[in-house]
Amino acid sequence: MKDIMDQKLLEYILYKCKTTINFLSKSTGIPYSQLYGVEYSDRKLKDKELKILSEYLKKETTLKHSYIDTRINKILKRNSIT
Repeated sequence: MKDIMDQKLLEYILYKCKTTINFLSKSTGIPYSQLYGVEYSDRKLKDKELKILSEYLKKETTLKHSYIDTRINKILKRNSIT
């Protein structure tokens, strides 16, 4: 079974920030091909990318930082196990 936590997080970020993968790539410095791989393939986000996306979400939305940290930390924990 495919693990889709990364894909769901990326979709959530795109929705909440009302942006596209292309603009998100330019805004965060994460290469477009890596974000595209998360959205349309089974690529997982790396810890560094998760931290960048966390900061982006905190800056671009009014979501509570604790909520953002909880979502990001779930994936960080998964990354440390695998």
